[in-house]
Amino acid sequence: ATELLVESGPRAVTVDAVAERSGVAKSTLYRHWASRDALLVDVMRSHVPDTPPVDLSLGFEAALRSQLSIAVGVFSDPEWLRILPSLVSLQHHVPQMAELMAADREAKLAMLRDVIDLGVAEGRLPAGLDPQQVLHLLIGPLMFAVLSGDGARLPGLADEVVARFLASYR
Repeated sequence: ATELLVESGPRAVTVDAVAERSGVAKSTLYRHWASRDALLVDVMRSHVPDTPPVDLSLGFEAALRSQLSIAVGVFSDPEWLRILPSLVSLQHHVPQMAELMAADREAKLAMLRDVIDLGVAEGRLPAGLDPQQVLHLLIGPLMFAVLSGDGARLPGLADEVVARFLASYR
């Protein structure tokens, strides 16, 4: 199913096509997945990167840099990059996919909230920052670099993004 998705997009992932490609009977597929959408959600779920928690004992700046370093690792993963276009498309058409992505985004926002709270506690950030907006400010340039085929520059770009973000609150 993953290969069909990557090769030809979400429309190519049908139960018939998966059965043919995998050599597994359609009845077996339906025993595991009630529908094509359920199959697609599980394909995506298996590819959503696990992100380790950030070590807040390092202090605010190190924790922030660590969180961006994790993002660089995810955006540099060739398997994740192969599946990303389909994920973006499917979250707008498959409700369960949108739920999966919302849960993943919320988990990442929770980690970022902890880092922001640490920055506030250390006096490096003002109280009341919107974590969603901070996420967009920090991750947006990285995502744009990936989408424009400039992934090799991600580590340096992440350093620059953090430096400029921190400088904006000095």
